[in-house]
Amino acid sequence: MPNRLRHSTRHPRDLPRGGTIPLFALLALCLPACESEVTAPGEEVFGEGEITLDASSPVSFVYLNLAEGVQPTPADPASSTDWHMAFRRFSVRLNGGVAGPGSVAGHNLENNAGAAGEQITAMTLEDGQAAFDAVTEADIPASSPFLEDGLAPDPGASWFRFDPQAGTLVANPGVAWKVRESSDRGFSMFRVSAIRMQGQRPLGVEIEYRRQDPGGTLGATQTASADLTRGPAFVSFAGADMPQARSCDWDIGVSPEFSILINDACGAGTFPLDATQDFTAQTRADDAPEYADFLSVISGAFPAAVDDAGGIFWYGIQGNNRMWPTYNVFLIAADQEVYKVQIFDYYDATGASGFPSVRFQRLR
Repeated sequence: MPNRLRHSTRHPRDLPRGGTIPLFALLALCLPACESEVTAPGEEVFGEGEITLDASSPVSFVYLNLAEGVQPTPADPASSTDWHMAFRRFSVRLNGGVAGPGSVAGHNLENNAGAAGEQITAMTLEDGQAAFDAVTEADIPASSPFLEDGLAPDPGASWFRFDPQAGTLVANPGVAWKVRESSDRGFSMFRVSAIRMQGQRPLGVEIEYRRQDPGGTLGATQTASADLTRGPAFVSFAGADMPQARSCDWDIGVSPEFSILINDACGAGTFPLDATQDFTAQTRADDAPEYADFLSVISGAFPAAVDDAGGIFWYGIQGNNRMWPTYNVFLIAADQEVYKVQIFDYYDATGASGFPSVRFQRLR
């Protein structure tokens, strides 16, 4: 059974975070004016509430149904319309476009998108609540489109990460992409398995890939090396020897500036694998809903980046590892209804990360 969310007509600052109100305290709160706030027996308020989600897994999403006020656990999220929003750490997806079978779309009101870092760090929970309360049905745009999730350029070059113990950059083979090869030769999947470094300068990368001929299935994992000592290097998954930049012989390239190049001029494209998908267990690379002509991530109204005030969180403003909420308010169109949504925290009561707190309310 899905978990029912807690709903309240009171301001969240009046409630103990993550807990329940003792009976004597509840009676005390109700004495002045509780009569107008009591819900009739058997009646529940749907379409509004607050919840702190355990989205701390780097692999699995947790799901939210805004209309029913529940956290569903769909057996197959890719074919389920029981959820509207999905959360995994600081990532948010909507059930629409390339992210799900539904028609859920979003619009970022960007109420704090122009704020500087010091302004974001100075904002309080009260400021966030005020920004949320200020949004009404009148803020639903008449012409600006609501966005379904689609493909956007990878903003953080997620194929590598910094290893503090080694003091240098290392590969991140946990991310991978499906590839439509140049000139419609076939399809592949690839990931960067290793980076060879000299100080802060990359000497080369190792790329693992699996190839699929048209109409076939994915083959075994193979390895290609890209030498970066003389500039960008190019890789052909079909096996072309030493492909040149001005040709359709290559599918992806790697530059010494830590960027992955896609041969879009010859029709190559990418679609990101989800963290739940095992690179070695996939059987097809030709089944992506679309292929972008760049190294792609799934993104939409909720930006994938965490380095400015236009998204949900802004990371490391004060040179630390903290996520700061931007208190931007988003509009979600789902099942002919529109909700306002704000994510106002990233930490649980103990300070653990990956626990986004979400407030939402139906506007119409």
